[in-house]
Amino acid sequence: MAAALAAARAGQRVLLLDRCEKLGKKILVTGNGKCNLTNLVQDPSCYRGDAPDYAGSIFSEFGLKETKALFAHLGIYIKEKNGYVYPYNEQAATVREAFETALTHIPNLDISLETDVTNIEKKKSSFVVSAGKTRYQCHSLIIATGGMAGPKLGCDGSGYRFAKKMGHHIIQPLPALSALKSGAPFLKKLSGVRNQAQITLLIDDKKIAEETGELQWTDYGISGVSVFQISRFAIVALEQKKNVSLSLDFMPEKTATEVSDLLSSYRKQCPYKTAESFLHGFFPSKLVPVLLREARMEPDQSIRKWRTEEISRLVESIKNFTLRINDYMGYEKAQVTRGGVDVRELTSHLESRLCPGLYFAGEVTDIDGTCGGYNLQWAFSSGSVAGRAAWMRNNRSREV
Repeated sequence: MAAALAAARAGQRVLLLDRCEKLGKKILVTGNGKCNLTNLVQDPSCYRGDAPDYAGSIFSEFGLKETKALFAHLGIYIKEKNGYVYPYNEQAATVREAFETALTHIPNLDISLETDVTNIEKKKSSFVVSAGKTRYQCHSLIIATGGMAGPKLGCDGSGYRFAKKMGHHIIQPLPALSALKSGAPFLKKLSGVRNQAQITLLIDDKKIAEETGELQWTDYGISGVSVFQISRFAIVALEQKKNVSLSLDFMPEKTATEVSDLLSSYRKQCPYKTAESFLHGFFPSKLVPVLLREARMEPDQSIRKWRTEEISRLVESIKNFTLRINDYMGYEKAQVTRGGVDVRELTSHLESRLCPGLYFAGEVTDIDGTCGGYNLQWAFSSGSVAGRAAWMRNNRSREV
């Protein structure tokens, strides 16, 4: 939609094809329905891929400032919460509707819904796009089909197929920003528990990434934004048959010595408690038996009888709890796709170096962002740059 809008507003005749019955369906599920549009913190580390620096070249042309202007042109009043940018009414449906209304009021732009593109071909200086028995011809073609995350919202990976046909290398698509699975026996008892933790991702016992925030236990594994942020690296490692584990620190604000001193101090205040009832004052009740089991301690043991080595084991359980990861949730639950069209085969305006006149934008490319509005920012920026570049190319062709 961003690509079509940019090209059409510049004066280009545009046909927008969408396989769904409604434009922009995927927007409706972003930000838990609130639509986290972008983020005021635009750090390069928030964008990932085999060539993540490529995103910066696109943002230099259409970045946060231009995106805010786009929202204003669409009539979307925005607000900010700790750097996260939302529509003022926090309703994703408003954003989808604003795009749709703007697109349908441009006379040189046509929209064809429920149109499933089945093939594309390059014919000399133009492209032929087939949708069933209908064939469309154009001088420039933008593929902005998304990845494979959210198949019920129209994302089926078709863009990769078309790109590959045109000679492009596709970096292996995998789910990203997704929950991770474990075979740990205690998970069903922990399901639904939320708690704060520092999460360190270990691949073959080597530290790869670290996040701090709320995690959510499920009956199959572990979820939550902090888990999503490191999931792309864990999923790639699992596909490579490497050993993946998480080290969880349930009191990251304190050192191991400080935790030991804290437990000893509180133990003196209530020596009559059992190990289980004592730890209820620190952690969610369902998590306590799991911590004690990890420390090889009995729940009904009197804390008065704790020995120094037992306290040390408990501190280790609290500060370095190990969870083995053996699988991940699929595209149905993933927020975005990792991998896609290799951006090193694209110009600084997202045009194919292998097939002039062919452009790629959004999730179909090998750029994915962390949680916090970064994937929508990439969609708005790459779509707008590709749309305007297609218009400029067509203009040059007419001049020649």
